[in-house]
Amino acid sequence: MSRQERPAFDAVFWFQWIMATTLGWILGSLLLVNISPVAAGVGVGVMQWPVLYHRLPRAWRWPLATAVAWIGGSLFVLIAVPAELHIVLKGLVLGPLVGLAQWLILRQHVYWAGWWIVVSTMAWITGLTLLPGTLSTGALSGALTGAVLALLFHYPKPALAQP
Repeated sequence: MSRQERPAFDAVFWFQWIMATTLGWILGSLLLVNISPVAAGVGVGVMQWPVLYHRLPRAWRWPLATAVAWIGGSLFVLIAVPAELHIVLKGLVLGPLVGLAQWLILRQHVYWAGWWIVVSTMAWITGLTLLPGTLSTGALSGALTGAVLALLFHYPKPALAQP
């Protein structure tokens, strides 16, 4: 199906993305309660993988990149940020780090992938700082990032010829 024949917005993908992000956040928060913010972030990447499986080649890299960025960012916040500022700065640190790690994958497959870092930052600041909660964090972050990802997938880069 050519770009002109595709619908302007893939609502089914968006819904799946929101559900995957929300479910990953909830399961990660509930399974490993002692390290729930870290487990939830890793859970998000793992649950997003099946949604991306048919859209990105080597989609297994997505949860790996997400987990590395989320764990690294969480450690940075834990070590370098005063405890009273964790809630305020967590989204500001994790959003761009996760967005950058995921951008490394997206930039090979879609045009305008750089916007992913900006949107990831806004989504995780919203989910982690402005409206934190077991359900709201995943749902808000998933809704914001999913809408943009659905639009980015509408403009794929041509596949590179294999030698």
